[in-house]
Amino acid sequence: MGKTFDIWKRKFRDAAGQVVEKFYACPKTFMVFDEDDLAEEISQRCSLTQGDVVGAVSALSEIIKEKLMMGASVKIKGIGTFGVWVTSDGFDDPKDITAKKVKATKVTYKADRKLTQAIREMKFETMPTIPKGFIGKRVSK
Repeated sequence: MGKTFDIWKRKFRDAAGQVVEKFYACPKTFMVFDEDDLAEEISQRCSLTQGDVVGAVSALSEIIKEKLMMGASVKIKGIGTFGVWVTSDGFDDPKDITAKKVKATKVTYKADRKLTQAIREMKFETMPTIPKGFIGKRVSK
């Protein structure tokens, strides 16, 4: 099975000021693979129990946070490198930029080269049509 996608319609103005309508592929995700699911899959592929894997994943999460807070980047072979992006307001003189004026804006992630290559070779499928009535309203008790 490949990655599913749907179609988005987007309107914008071109260089001449004309309203143009274009269609684009957009990703669709039908499930989220959480820590417990990850632990179960890993435990099936090695000698660790699911509880051991949950503990290891939790510890990994804490360690990544700690190392990023220390100013380090964290590289995980086969996955990628995590880091912190910093910025500040613009100043005319570089001497005006002090530590108090710098702020972290986001966690950055650069995928491992082999992971990026695998994603580029990924297969895609159009989103299946959902039958009418398939998604019903939740009835409160």
